[in-house]
Amino acid sequence: MSEVVQPAVSLASAHDASVRANLVGRAHEVVADIHQGGAATLVLVVVAGGAAIFLGASVWRNLQGDRRGQAAAAIAMQCTGLAAVLVALAYQVRAGGWLTGADPAVLGWFTGHRSDWVTGPAIAVTDAGGPAGTIILAVAIGAVLSRRARSPIPALILIGTAGAAALASTVTKSVVGRARPPIVSQVLLETDHSFPSGHATGAMVLFTMAALMFGYGLPPARRALLLVLAAAVTVVVSVTRLYLGEHWLSDVVGGMLLGGLAAVIGGALYTTWMDRTRARGAASPDENYTHSGRSDPTTMGYAA
Repeated sequence: MSEVVQPAVSLASAHDASVRANLVGRAHEVVADIHQGGAATLVLVVVAGGAAIFLGASVWRNLQGDRRGQAAAAIAMQCTGLAAVLVALAYQVRAGGWLTGADPAVLGWFTGHRSDWVTGPAIAVTDAGGPAGTIILAVAIGAVLSRRARSPIPALILIGTAGAAALASTVTKSVVGRARPPIVSQVLLETDHSFPSGHATGAMVLFTMAALMFGYGLPPARRALLLVLAAAVTVVVSVTRLYLGEHWLSDVVGGMLLGGLAAVIGGALYTTWMDRTRARGAASPDENYTHSGRSDPTTMGYAA
């Protein structure tokens, strides 16, 4: 009789252990789901909040006019908003989060819609938007701006901002450590890290800075047109990276965010320098006028 009871007890114990193991496993799954859901919610809040801060600060900045104190606060808010979205996206890329969910589908769509008559121009555009092309364009645009301003400062600001953005892109690539799309998807072989796109970063900072610097002092409509043109060129360069299979969608978005952040900072430096230069220029004629003894504009400083 005891021989019959013993197996029954053993089977019951095994069943209880199995139930407990299932319950524990399920509990771990629930906790993991809650953790992932909480992280996803937090990322969504950061992205939405950062975007709202940037857009709100941009509108506020346009309404400030020449009030420097409030304009500086608006610039700080713009930088904060862009940085928040960039950090959230970088975290999602490193963790393989939901923000990267569209990457494979977008890559597959572009690779599936290639044609010979598009591939050639795409390669030309992506080569022109590479590091060498960006440096050449930055030097050329900086030379034009410096010649117009009769000072090397505009060129230094433009080249320095573009260089700082490129350095930040390289550092971010190393920190995030994301792999490129599969080699079979690439038209031009790239083996370094993928996030963020250096092409998108360089195009965004260079052309946005050029639009801001050439648009200084122009009417708002013309400044807006220059910024739209800069955005269009940046999008074209970024799309070639997707078409050629060199980057994921989130890579080019991250590059645009990083380039935009650098452009906001560089544009603020240029605007501050131009404001001070104009203020000194407005004060100089009065000082020269007083010191030269030209107190009567009808005599032009000579005895009547």
